Amino acid sequence: MKVVTGDTIWSKLNNIPNKYTYISENIECDVVIIGAGITGALCSYYFTKENVDTVILDRNIIGYGSTRANTAILQYEIDVDLIGLKGIIGEEDAVKCFKETKNTLYEINEVIKDIDDDCGFQIKDCLYYSYKNNDINFLRKEYDLRKENGFDVTYIDETKSKGMFSFDIKGGIYSNNLAGEIDPYRLTHSLIRKGVENGLRVYENTEVVNIKNEKHNVQLTTKNGFKIKAKKVIIATGYEARNYFDKKTAILTRSFNIVTKPLTGFEGWYNKCIIRDTENAYTYIRATEDNRIIIGGEDEKLGGERSKMYNLQDEDEFSYRKYNTLFSKLKSFFPDINDIEMEYGFSGFFGETKDGLPYIGEHKDYPNHYFCLGYGSNGTIYGLMGAKLLRDLYFGDNPPILELFKIDR
Repeated sequence: MKVVTGDTIWSKLNNIPNKYTYISENIECDVVIIGAGITGALCSYYFTKENVDTVILDRNIIGYGSTRANTAILQYEIDVDLIGLKGIIGEEDAVKCFKETKNTLYEINEVIKDIDDDCGFQIKDCLYYSYKNNDINFLRKEYDLRKENGFDVTYIDETKSKGMFSFDIKGGIYSNNLAGEIDPYRLTHSLIRKGVENGLRVYENTEVVNIKNEKHNVQLTTKNGFKIKAKKVIIATGYEARNYFDKKTAILTRSFNIVTKPLTGFEGWYNKCIIRDTENAYTYIRATEDNRIIIGGEDEKLGGERSKMYNLQDEDEFSYRKYNTLFSKLKSFFPDINDIEMEYGFSGFFGETKDGLPYIGEHKDYPNHYFCLGYGSNGTIYGLMGAKLLRDLYFGDNPPILELFKIDR
């Protein structure tokens, strides 16, 4: 699968800070993590902080999978609205999930302090809005439900929006300090660097071709024939982990993004908040630490494993049409920003579960396996949640919220 195409901003702006060897001998450890993107890096951070003998490996170089195409929009909001999630799992559990993502957002700040790299992290406001009159009633009900459950939100009507934003808004929910932005590539490398300080062993360009379950451990075999024996294996390979289960565990699309050159002003954009509309598929907008704009969306269904979209190539004309569409959208959003120029265009796989929640925990068919699969727009938030929950599981706790994230739900 061609998970990422085009010029991704994070791997263009950041040089590779550290290079790691491939595995060249048989080893043993307590926990081995497959997948050294943002999710695997978060798992390695939390496990090594508890002095668990941990190995992390990736068949690519560190951070060069989905992580470098991650727009790293951090939000308490879940892909499924609070009303929708309430209808699936009940109000109490739905609110619990929204509050868990909110608390995890703030915990990132504590992680940042510990790894001594801010990674461009900022707490932000966010806007969830519609340009359609038909959505006003729904948005008011969604706003009421969030407000009743303690979230710091303000309802934005068409009149109020005109003093805040330069694009058409019929109704919207403005959430205060409930979102964030970060550089996911820097964060991945900083987490792994901190893990190494705590004893983490890192191997890149190391592909696992077989995992054998034994009674109290697992044995992994790499492409070059080396063995890794561990008590537990954590699968943090993102969308490729669908091969373990029914492929319907996540609906995959390809999402397109463009990034501007640095701008001198942000007229018509209140507080440079994170923006998302109610469309399916939705358009999302964020700023960066160096005053660029990232806009994304224009999702396309992947189709089968031999389809063009599944294996889209870097220079395909289809991508450029998508980039131009996004550029035109961006100009229409902010007509008063005069120096908008596109610099990067890229696409990546996007996976969404039916309830918008991640897959975290164990599965009866895979003894000694933990899964940490943060499908959805909250991938970074879910990765941190999963890392903490799996750490607790490893030490004998069984957090009740794992029931909401189980794979066979």
